Amino acid sequence: MKRSLLAGIISIGLLGVGATVQAHVSVATIFSDHMVLQQGVPNTIWGLADPGARVTISVSGQKPIQTTAGSDGRWKATLEPMETGGTSHAITIESNGHHIEIEDVLVGEVWFCSGQSNMQWRVQQCERFEEVQSDADRPTIRMFTVELSSVNEPAVDVKGQWIVCTPETVGAFSGTAYHMGRTLSDRLDVPIGLVNSSWGGSSAEAWIGPERLSTVDPGQRVKKQLAELERERLMDRKQYAGLDINDSNWLEGTVPGRSDTFGIPDEVDGIFWLRIPLEIPKQWTGRPLHLSLGMVDDDDITYFNGVEIGRTNGWRAPRQYDVPKELVSPGPAMVAIRITDGAGPGGIHGEAESLYVHPVDDPDDRLSLEGPARMYVAAEIRNLPAQHKPSHLYNGMLYPLKDYSFAGAAWYQGENNAIGERRAEEYAQLLPLLIEDWRDTIRQPRMPFLIVQLPNWDHKGGSWNYPRLREAQRQTHMAVPHTGLIVTTDIGDPNDIHPRNKHDVGDRLGRWALADVYGVSDVVQAGPIPRQVSWFDDRVQIEFDTFGSPLAVRMSATTSDHDALVSGFEISGPNGEMNSVEARITSENIVTVMLPEAADSNTIIRYAWAPDPLDADLVNIEGLPASPFEWHRAADHQ
Repeated sequence: MKRSLLAGIISIGLLGVGATVQAHVSVATIFSDHMVLQQGVPNTIWGLADPGARVTISVSGQKPIQTTAGSDGRWKATLEPMETGGTSHAITIESNGHHIEIEDVLVGEVWFCSGQSNMQWRVQQCERFEEVQSDADRPTIRMFTVELSSVNEPAVDVKGQWIVCTPETVGAFSGTAYHMGRTLSDRLDVPIGLVNSSWGGSSAEAWIGPERLSTVDPGQRVKKQLAELERERLMDRKQYAGLDINDSNWLEGTVPGRSDTFGIPDEVDGIFWLRIPLEIPKQWTGRPLHLSLGMVDDDDITYFNGVEIGRTNGWRAPRQYDVPKELVSPGPAMVAIRITDGAGPGGIHGEAESLYVHPVDDPDDRLSLEGPARMYVAAEIRNLPAQHKPSHLYNGMLYPLKDYSFAGAAWYQGENNAIGERRAEEYAQLLPLLIEDWRDTIRQPRMPFLIVQLPNWDHKGGSWNYPRLREAQRQTHMAVPHTGLIVTTDIGDPNDIHPRNKHDVGDRLGRWALADVYGVSDVVQAGPIPRQVSWFDDRVQIEFDTFGSPLAVRMSATTSDHDALVSGFEISGPNGEMNSVEARITSENIVTVMLPEAADSNTIIRYAWAPDPLDADLVNIEGLPASPFEWHRAADHQ
């Protein structure tokens, strides 16, 4: 992108020595060399200029467009719809004699690709990299990777650049997004633009705008947590760390000891203050001390008589700090520790032998810190890293692109929301809310939104709940129009939350888009997805949407397997326990399950309901897997 040398700060001698005026024109970062514009629709372009200045935008092959910068310097214009033609364009922006030239602009299909680490995961980290790299001379595929940005207010712009796909550059592309783009490019034969705006470990709450997020309980909770964190951050820490404060109302306990030993329930996470009293011997006066606290869960800032002496992150790191000699006086002293705890009990969890203090020059003259201590809960919150803060990624990584035109969005997220009590259930609220919010923000009410259902991964219980999260994704697809469901329970890695197979994920995203968005008739867009359940006295029939590809069993998925047995189905028993049950393909799109005699109106049927559903083998003849699901008989009879 070429900019006029005068488009910057220009000194004007008539204004006096050192006086300057700002004479410039700029454009949003996403409008840069090698960009891809969405074909067939008006495209908005925007930037900054001098307040009130005229701005002229010229696109090769179009009549120039003029607009005027507002009092805040912001300008915006709309380009006429353009069709892809295989040739590149140039865009020139001029104002007050200064100009910007954007080169090698293509017109095609542009997709917004977002989520957490499995969307962020790079091609060079995926399997078959050398094979993919050798076939990556694809100059009509371009990717713009949005730099990470977590901010409290809507941002004006993003950082990043458009990169043309070559064997040298493809390794840095998002693996999932790239393989989706390659599938689209191969069939549509048009330029493909991929805007990768993703952040590993991010939560859905971080990607939803503040107004909508406030309308649901999980959103209100996380916003309250952030407010508590901010409130504590602004507090005067002397009221916790000083020597002569009244801590008589603090919780009593001993160290070493975590928060539960002070009577704080395990589920309470947040910021705790811990005070450990000690008596400084007279012979230590004016001598620097060495302080050992062992290990602290999770992060700490440690004070001695109200003065910070060190800080460390990570629950496995031993805390070793030095106390300046100026702080060492005979008599009562206080070690105060600000502890940030993200999960489980927080506090000192090392051995008693690791809690001590001694003069730096005399390790043998040691005083143990084991014994009575007091703790106070300053802010009850969950750990909120940058990618979890409510609406922060929406503000920094989506909102600045709200006027850009997209063909659709691809969403690969949910791992973070599968952790913690009832969070997977809450995803059934959050995901539809996110889709609605994005469509309103981008002002595309029917924008296609493709959801990658979480892959198989054996998380071995704990606080994860992949099956319930997958069900929330499926329910969202069934309830929200113009969405797609990309089933991946057969291409994950049982031992890794980050499966290296991103080529199949991307290809399945591309399949759905080709068939559903672009109307390509010879592509089977997905595996079977249940759409209706019929309950009878002795059996239940599940009707699937098969997208024109009949039901089959995985090991023999070459023709329709009428009357074949399939595995992975369960039915609830009289005490609510789930039991495996025989299921059979009884038509091209129906599976029939025989009901046990104990079945009643509360019966539940499930398929592939496990973190790693190894025995689930229902597919279509393309070999694409059926979606996991749960169906309640009572819900069908309400």
